[in-house]
Amino acid sequence: MRVLIACPSYPPQEVTCGVGDYARCLAEELVRLGEQVTVVASAAWRGPERGGVGVLPILDAPAPWWRVIPADVVNLQYAPDLWRDRARALRVTLSIPTVVTFHTLTDATLRSRGIALWLLSSARHAVAANEEVGAMVRRRLPWIARRITEVPIGSNIGVAPPGDPAATRASIGVPPRGPLLVYFGLVYPGKGLETLLEALTLVRETHADTHLVVAGDTRETERAYRSDLEALAVRLGVARAVTWTGRRDDDEVSRILALADVFVAPFDGGASLRRGSLLAAFAHGLPVVTTSPAAASACLRDGDNVALVTPRDPTALASRISVLLDSPGQRLRLAAGVRKLAARLAWPAIAEEMRGVHRRVLA
Repeated sequence: MRVLIACPSYPPQEVTCGVGDYARCLAEELVRLGEQVTVVASAAWRGPERGGVGVLPILDAPAPWWRVIPADVVNLQYAPDLWRDRARALRVTLSIPTVVTFHTLTDATLRSRGIALWLLSSARHAVAANEEVGAMVRRRLPWIARRITEVPIGSNIGVAPPGDPAATRASIGVPPRGPLLVYFGLVYPGKGLETLLEALTLVRETHADTHLVVAGDTRETERAYRSDLEALAVRLGVARAVTWTGRRDDDEVSRILALADVFVAPFDGGASLRRGSLLAAFAHGLPVVTTSPAAASACLRDGDNVALVTPRDPTALASRISVLLDSPGQRLRLAAGVRKLAARLAWPAIAEEMRGVHRRVLA
């Protein structure tokens, strides 16, 4: 099958993007399954091609590229911010059998609602990349629900061969001993990092040698926000207990994740399976403390595979972290539960599901 994946943010780019990472992992896995895959990306793509995937950075070109690239089916990766200024390119859905994968359905604008409704109506089939999108479509657009399938995303960070923990600590400037909390992901508002820094001050009252590693890139537009976080750490008296790694390659991130005694992801809006950083922690079998989902989740179960706390509550977050640091048994239980969940979110299974969707569309 000739599959064309349309994704403006396909990596490598100057700044990482979760949707782009998803597209890369899916494309490479489809190739491993024997499909012929071409990705149409924006000019921000830096190359080179890898994983047997052909990449054409021509998505924003004025010519109708979708008419000249041989393809049996298009899989369009959709999030409102990626396509906000690319409405013309979305016309691909009118000319080739198209599956639209919705990572986010709408943003706060009325225009995004109209585009989402148009895509849901005009595409041959839709894929919800997380539980929230699927639930929203079933609730608000029940007549479209039969044409949407939930296929989860997976981790964009593979598990690297184990390294020397002491060497990894030294490479990022972390003390050789003491509990490590790890946050991973882009640094921008909404990730709950203010709550995490406040919680760290409370955790260190009883676990004085606890250190926090913030492993993640910062977009140029968020540099001031990152500076504000660093200033907050100074005011709270924990600046020396926080390491900001900046952007790292996948293997480095994997080795940093492997150091974690507890992975912490205190999202202001609640946990979601659309969060690639959370899925990376799952893939690495880590005990995870995160925030209660805004909508009911069939997968995230408190005390079984994650530890859930109320968003924006540093006291509750610190308490749950401290309990886990004091209880190796609880950490092992959460890690075992999360490994079971990760098996359901592995890329081979995801690609097989997506290939099945493509075949149904063509049939």
